[in-house]
Amino acid sequence: MMRRFWARLAVELGRRAGLVAVLGLLLTIGLGLGATQLKFATGTDSYLNKTDPTYKDSVAFQERFGGEAGLTVITMKRGHKVTELLTDPASRKIIEDVSAKLRRVPGVRGVIDPVVAMELSHNLITRSPDNPTVETEPTVVNLLGSIGSTALNEAQSAATGQDKALREADTAKTTSRVLAVPDADRVIGNPAWTDFLLFDNAGEVRMAQRPVFPDSRHALILTRFRGNMKVDAATEATNRSYDLVKDLKIPNTEIRTTGAPELLVEINDYLRGGMVFLGGIALVIMVLIISVLFNVRWRLLPLAVIVVGVIWAFGLAGWIGIPLTLVTVAGLPVMLGIGIDYAIQMHARVEEEAVAGTSQHPIQETARNLCPALLVVTFDALFAFLALRWAKVPMLREFALLLMIGVAVICLASIVVPLATLGIREYRRPTQKTEFKEGWLGRLVVRLGGLPAAAAVPLAVLSIAVFLGGISVEKKLHIQTDPVKWVNPNSQLIKNTRYAEREVHASSELAVFIKTDKPFSDEVVAHVDQFTNRFRDKYGLDSKTRLLPIASSIVEVVSDLTEVPGAKHVSPSGRLVEAAYRAAPADVRSTVFSEPESTKDTLEGVRTRHYPTSAYNVVFLSGPGTLEARKVVVEDMVRDQSRVNPPPAGTSITPSGLVVVGVGLLENLEKNRILLTYLSIAFVAAFLAVRMRSVVRSLLSLVPVLIAVGVSSLVAFAFDLELSPMTAVGGPLVVAACTEFTSLILLRFVEERARGHEPQEAVDITAARTGRAFIVSALTAISGVAVISLSSMPLLRDFGRVVGMNVAVALLSALVILPPMLVWADKRGWVSKGMMHDPNEPYIEVHRKGDAADAAF
Repeated sequence: MMRRFWARLAVELGRRAGLVAVLGLLLTIGLGLGATQLKFATGTDSYLNKTDPTYKDSVAFQERFGGEAGLTVITMKRGHKVTELLTDPASRKIIEDVSAKLRRVPGVRGVIDPVVAMELSHNLITRSPDNPTVETEPTVVNLLGSIGSTALNEAQSAATGQDKALREADTAKTTSRVLAVPDADRVIGNPAWTDFLLFDNAGEVRMAQRPVFPDSRHALILTRFRGNMKVDAATEATNRSYDLVKDLKIPNTEIRTTGAPELLVEINDYLRGGMVFLGGIALVIMVLIISVLFNVRWRLLPLAVIVVGVIWAFGLAGWIGIPLTLVTVAGLPVMLGIGIDYAIQMHARVEEEAVAGTSQHPIQETARNLCPALLVVTFDALFAFLALRWAKVPMLREFALLLMIGVAVICLASIVVPLATLGIREYRRPTQKTEFKEGWLGRLVVRLGGLPAAAAVPLAVLSIAVFLGGISVEKKLHIQTDPVKWVNPNSQLIKNTRYAEREVHASSELAVFIKTDKPFSDEVVAHVDQFTNRFRDKYGLDSKTRLLPIASSIVEVVSDLTEVPGAKHVSPSGRLVEAAYRAAPADVRSTVFSEPESTKDTLEGVRTRHYPTSAYNVVFLSGPGTLEARKVVVEDMVRDQSRVNPPPAGTSITPSGLVVVGVGLLENLEKNRILLTYLSIAFVAAFLAVRMRSVVRSLLSLVPVLIAVGVSSLVAFAFDLELSPMTAVGGPLVVAACTEFTSLILLRFVEERARGHEPQEAVDITAARTGRAFIVSALTAISGVAVISLSSMPLLRDFGRVVGMNVAVALLSALVILPPMLVWADKRGWVSKGMMHDPNEPYIEVHRKGDAADAAF
């Protein structure tokens, strides 16, 4: 019944080719409009599940404190100090002007620059803890009663013995330095007062100033963006901000800008254009392959089919709402490579039937034999990609859905378009019948599969051994987890990032989200202070990792004021921390603390959020390192607060920010990355066992897959290759590509057996007749995947290399290993028995304009 359906479909498509063309054009236009609806997504919800605690904490954190900060590094030339940025009126005006412009950029939450940092210190030295929002004259009396002086006195009162003596001596030096500056000169910009605010009594940059002034030659401008922004808004805000700071011209400085927002924009910009460019390269390579090797009439038709199929696929993705992420964008060259095989197989079979002249109706013969096979391989791919729906990472699940839609519509296009196009062609200008010649490609495929049937058992044992060997080393493979190494190393952004890491030992942030119902109690403040100092000491510049060189919070601003070399650290009182918060400039306040209830403005408008607790934000500037290294820090913080040093009642401490999102992504990848490949194999094996009504036939189709999966891991282990996180999707891609070939070979073998050929003869005829199509399909599939290796982004480039190699091994295995195994198994009645159709089944009569129509269709 189904074979008759396919024959009827072939006839009707050919007879109504004009109608098919019109409907196809309308469908392509309609779906093409859907492609304009595609959205790019590089937000947290692409990496983490919305049910993950890390995701929820990230969203809540960004609502209260904004997103990541852009980091502008100002380096003074040799012989110059950062004090010149404040004492030189021209330099200061440049900084103030650019900061004012940055604050007006939609999407910017606040800017902390050297002027703002100095204003904070000035306010702490001059304002009273009882009236921290009121400006006072910088007289000696006011200075002695200021927040800063009170903090020093409290620390001195709490000290004993040698500590007390050290603090008294330090306070005397501080007083002497203050008195040396006249009242009228105690203003920011005055060299003596600026020097006092910035440097401690030992001539080092004060600890409280280091978040903005890491040392005497470096200063930072931190541009904080609003949290949870849509990707387009975030890109626009980041680009406008970057344009404002990249051309800063301050005398005697070198200035570079980097940071997580710029990194995300770099990735997003590449998603918008880079993959389309790679898709274009893939098409060019395919044109060359087909032009040289695919010697048939209208040889470029498969390319037209795949272009139509890809438009349909991405159009449907746009209408459905599948976003383009770092992974799904790779679907373009992948679909081009894997999908074009369908069209090539259909075109080659029509040509074979038309040239050989053994069939009365070549189009019907093609349809009723090949269309069922194409459905089988389509479901092979669907089940292979279905495994990715169990991935723990959202963007991998979206990639699976995109590929499943793509494969399905490409199969539809590969059936409809060639049958209609070639059907009407054969009706109007039939192919001249002659002896079918397999050509050198056919002969090559015959030779590749020329191993004797006796080799079947050793090959099966070898495939299992290779597969088990791959499993044994899988967990030993190294995945590149440094996000900076995912992006083009020659881009200006990465050069700036390396510059920042070299000059100030930091290029990103690790935030800590502290929620509490007693924010300014002495107990909570002491806990936050001790937590911050503990991890700054453990992972700071004096540690081996140097991952957290600088820490900043409103607690540390006050705590660091009281630091005296050699003296025991003393945590400030909650009263002074609250006063410091009230005295801080607005840009600082919005970064360091959040009230229980506040109004948050967004790009979409103004909305009121009601928070049941207050919250601190402790920001560690983070040095160079992989996500694995940062994961150690994050887990250490969680363990410290849950077991070792739990916070006071009503207080919770949670690492947050983009670094933690990255760590969550890594954890989700590691949870079942290996399992996805095996799940893909299991799904395809189950489908083939049901569809082919035989476990043996299913296993035969999967033997080359096992070899490819095993070889991939063994090669990566042997050469110590660093795998991209995207290799999590590589296994299902290999399974889909390889089972596509093995299923087509097996089904064509059964077809030849039905014509009365012995097993060995059937294998040879299968190889000879389909060799050209298999080689061309294999090369286009490999090129479609491998072209990703030309990407400027190592994240994608490494994925293309590894998966391209895997596909090549899988397809070669299919052509070499499967033929002798088919002969061996079929001699025992395990392959063709129960699957063969009557080769003399009657055709559907067409009777249009006489015998010409019958001959065509």
